[in-house]
Parts: sequence; C-alpha cells; structure tokens
Amino acid sequence: MGGAETSDAIYIATERIVPLDLNDRNEELVRWGLFRIAEALRFVNEDCKLVHANVCKDAVFVTDAGEWRLGGLELMDAVGAERPVYREMGSVVPGYAGRMAPEIKVQGVQGTAALDGWGLAELISECYTTEMPLGLGALHAQLRNNNPKLRMAAHGFVEAAQRSGGVLDTAFVRACRFLESVTVKDSHERAEFFAGLGAAAAEFPRMFAQRKMLPELLTLVEFGGADNGHSAVLASVVQIARDMDETEYSTVVAPAVVRLFASTDRALRFALLEHATALLHGMHDDVVVASVYPAFATGFGDAAPAIREATVKAALSMAPRVGSKTLNSDLIKHLVRAVADAEPGIRTNSLICIGKLCAKNGPGVTDTSLRYIVCPALLHALRDVFPPVRAAALAVSGACAMRWDAVDVARRVVPAISPLLVDGERPVRVAAAKAIHVMVAHIEGHAREMPETVAKKMDKVGAQAEAVADLATNGWGGWAVSSLSSTISGAISLASSVSQSGARSESAGVRSEPAGVRSEPSGIRSEPSGLSEPPQVSQRPSTTINSPTAVSTSISSNAAVSQSAGGWEFNDDWGEDAADAWGIDDNDDDSWNAQPNTSGGMTAVANTPVKLAKPAAITPVIKPVVKPVTKKDTNPVQPRRKGLGAMKLGGGAKSNPVDQFL
Repeated sequence: MGGAETSDAIYIATERIVPLDLNDRNEELVRWGLFRIAEALRFVNEDCKLVHANVCKDAVFVTDAGEWRLGGLELMDAVGAERPVYREMGSVVPGYAGRMAPEIKVQGVQGTAALDGWGLAELISECYTTEMPLGLGALHAQLRNNNPKLRMAAHGFVEAAQRSGGVLDTAFVRACRFLESVTVKDSHERAEFFAGLGAAAAEFPRMFAQRKMLPELLTLVEFGGADNGHSAVLASVVQIARDMDETEYSTVVAPAVVRLFASTDRALRFALLEHATALLHGMHDDVVVASVYPAFATGFGDAAPAIREATVKAALSMAPRVGSKTLNSDLIKHLVRAVADAEPGIRTNSLICIGKLCAKNGPGVTDTSLRYIVCPALLHALRDVFPPVRAAALAVSGACAMRWDAVDVARRVVPAISPLLVDGERPVRVAAAKAIHVMVAHIEGHAREMPETVAKKMDKVGAQAEAVADLATNGWGGWAVSSLSSTISGAISLASSVSQSGARSESAGVRSEPAGVRSEPSGIRSEPSGLSEPPQVSQRPSTTINSPTAVSTSISSNAAVSQSAGGWEFNDDWGEDAADAWGIDDNDDDSWNAQPNTSGGMTAVANTPVKLAKPAAITPVIKPVVKPVTKKDTNPVQPRRKGLGAMKLGGGAKSNPVDQFL
C-alpha cells in the first residue's frame, strides 16, 4: 500500500488485515487462500530469490473481503545464504523448532525453495486437521517429503492443484483467477466468462463477492475492460450488490454508478438503463437527483433510437427517486415530448409509461400536470397513424379518467374518443369501447351528485337581470340620450361655424363663387336663382333632465330642406310612437309651445313631435386659395382660382350658394 523510511526504521503501510481465524471459515475461501499463499511463495522464491522459511497459520492475515495475505517476514533471507537468518534466529520465534524443515537443522546445507514447500504443507495441515479434500492429500504428501530434492515447491503445488478435478479447480477459484487476469484475456473469453458469472455469483461467499469481486467488476466496466459485455457484467454487479446495506452500497457502488451514467459510451449507457431499477435502489434520493438524473435525462434526446427507448422505459424506475417536483416539472415533459417521437415504438412505450405514472395510485403526478400536460398529449396521440399508439392512448385515457374532471371528460375527451369506436383496427375499437365505458361511468357518478334543477340559481340570475335592466334605464339609457344630444349639438355647431365663415368672406370683399363646376354638400339643394344671403342657422339652448334633449333650430326660408336628400330628414320613418319611445310627454315642457319664428324660419312645436334621422357625412369643401395683389400691379385683376372652381366647361361661372359660406 505504501511506506516510509526514517533514520531509525522503515514503515510499511498495508491494507486493513486481521490474523487468520480458522474457526469461522468458508471452504471456498480456504481453497482460494491456499492458492494466494502458494502464489505469494512462488513470487518470493522465483522472482525475488528469497526464502520465507516461516510459512504457517500465524504468518497469514485476512482482509475485510476474506482474502489471505502472507506476512511473518521476520526470518526471510536470500536463497543460498551462508548464514541465513532463519537458522541463526529461528529459536526466537515461538514454536518455530517444531515446524521448521529438517534441512535447517543440518549445518552447511543451503536453503532453497523447498523450505517454503515444507511450510506450505504445514499450513495445509493446520487448515485441515481432520480430513482433507479429495486430491489435496497426495499434494500434501509431496510437499512434506523429507528429501529437499524430491520435495514439491510452491509453484508445483499451484500447477498440480489447478488441473481438471484438482482441489483448486472450482467455479469460485476459477472466477477469482479470471478476474485477476481479465486484462490479458481475449474478447471471446471475456464474453463467455461474464455470460455465466451472474448465475455463479449467487453461490460465491457473500463478503468476498461484495468487497473483492464487486469493486473489480465496477472498475472493469468503467475503464472499458468489458468490451461489449457491459450488460452481463452489470447483471453480475446487480446480483452481488442486491444484499448490501445502504451504507455500504453508497460507499462502494453509488460513486461508480454516478461515474458510469456520465459516460458517453452508448453500449454502457444502454446497459445502465436496462439495470437502472436495481442500480438505483440503494442510492440516496439526493444523489440520484443531483448526480444521476441530469445525465439520465440526456437520453431522451439521444440520436440513437435504442437509447431513447431504453430511457423511456427506465423513467419508471427514475420517477420514484427524483421527487414530485422534478417529476412534474421535467420528467413528465420529457415523456410527453417522446409521444411525438419519429419511432412508433418509442411513442407507444412513452404512452404506457405515462399511463403507469398517472394512474390513480401513480407516484406523484399532480392533477395540474395531468390536465395541462398529459391530456393534450393523449388527445394528440388519438390521431396517430400507428394503431398501437392509438390503442395505448386509449388505455392511458381510461386509466386516467377517474382523476380527470368529469366536465372535462364529457366536453373534451369523450368527443375525441368517439370516432375511434369505428376505427379500422379491431384492437383500437376494443380499447375505445373500454375507455368510453369507464368515462361514462365517471360522468354518471358526477351527474348523480349534481342538483335536480338549477331553478333556485335561475331566480338569483333573474334578480340580477332586473338590476341590470334598471341600471340600463337610469344609467345606460341616459348615456345614450346624452350621446345623441351631443351628436346633434355638434352638427348644429358645425353649421353655425360655416355661417360665420361665410359672413366674414362677404365683409372681406372676396368673391366666393367658383368659375366652373360647383360642389354641393349632401342634403342641401340650391335654387335656380342666386342667393342674396347665406342661410341663417340659429341654435336654441337645450336642456336634458332624464328626457330627450330639446333642440330648436331656425333655418332661413331662402334654403330648402329636401326630404329625399342624404342629410337631415324630418319624415315619418320613426313611426307614431317615436315620442313615446323617447319618453316625451306632450305637456312636459312649455318651452316646446314656442311660436313660429318671425324671421321666416321654422321652430319646433311640442304638439308636432320632431322626428330626427341620422345625419349624413358632410363633404368637406376646399377653400380656394387667393393670390394677394401686390403694390406693383397697376391694373388689379381678379385673383386666379385653383381647384375645381378654376375649370370652365363652357359659359360663364354660375353662382354657388355654398361658396358664400367660405
């Protein structure tokens, strides 16, 4: 593991170990331990050219995973040393005299690897005090030979014990050996091994599998040693890790799973999504939301259809772990987008996933998400060209019907499903009939809870209607009369301004008759003879008190009002009840009994109701532009007219009464 050297000592740091205890042992672990000790002795003898010389139970230590480690290096010395340590200091080690090799007692005999073969036989004797497994007794006898030249060495024991049917030829030992050398195996061997590892892992010692094999498998998957066998390796990981407690799982497995989900290898991502349920079961929800879900959600938009489909299927495993907030704000939206995927299989699976999440006992999908996110997607899927998609949408609609508002079901969902009752595909028709049956039952249950009649509510509505009518009479009606009065007053004011403008034109001495074609305003007809004076228009003040505005106008007798013109008309089109409709009483106001105007005009009388019509639009009259006469002109001439008045169609200019208004 590590070490440090000072002026006084050398410190070696190892993994956490405990002395070997054979009272609580597992047979497979013992065999694997003997293999590990024999391999360690081979390394010491052949590679390091050293002799351990003290192999026994007291020199063996065990890790947390149950794996054996060789210790007791106090008597180690080089092969062929003249004065070896084990010969000089052997008496210091407790019990060493009873288990040391015979040649150590003979002076002048150099130590060889056969010394450690004798020690290995001593360790086997301590492990199997009563009866040895089949095949181990013969090997033990060869290791215990008194002749060093005929004694079996540690590497010979390993080779003989691994032969077919040997003591070390077990599934557990073979699996452990394969994992240690997996990097040098070819892809075919790795695929074959991982294919059968999942089933065999159930028989392995639990502690060893979880603390030794599991980290090696995760490392193998993370760094690409599994080739295309990621799914098989992860299946073995799931098999081994299923019995781990939450604390140990979060320490050993969870960090590796987070790193694996961040990988861009599609084969690995697909395998992770296949085993997402088992891999996420021991992880904290906070870790899943913060570290796993962001990488998981990218699968919905992956370019590979297989990854998108696997992500949709894995959403059922992810939904309970991310919480209601993430589920309703993000995950359900990804699934709804998948309903419009280009692949029909993905659309179908996404609908099935939505149905399972949104069922009556679904994990956390709110009614708001169901109504505003899921329902539109289902209605869209009902028109899909792929029949299984329509059938899935109908199945989901039936499953969610009891959570929908009965009014929405009756008004939105049932009309959309009804055409599918006569769909061309029989599975779709059957699914539509089932969905309609569920929804009709839901609607009927809601209808039974409704009141028998809404008459009481209609009485309240009638009272409100009377209040509105009263408001219309007192408020809106008065506003309408006032608006009409304002319109009439504005029109009369316009006529008055036109009259004043004509008077100013005459006082200035400017001729207002156009020389050519005349333009007449709509509703006013000129007499054949010229007008000596412009029509005089006067306006009487009007008063409005919850009654029509009283208007009195005087129009000069020189101007004639045509009933057939498009301007103001005083005819009988409004009917005889016009005064009553306006709320006019014949004797309401004495001001309506005015006498005829002495100026030859016309004044409204109360006994003759005035009937008003909508005023026509007044055609604007363009005022001629007059070029002023400068002082340099000796012979002043008439100013040149512009516009239509300057055109001559033959003959002299006729007098236009409208020009006198300008």
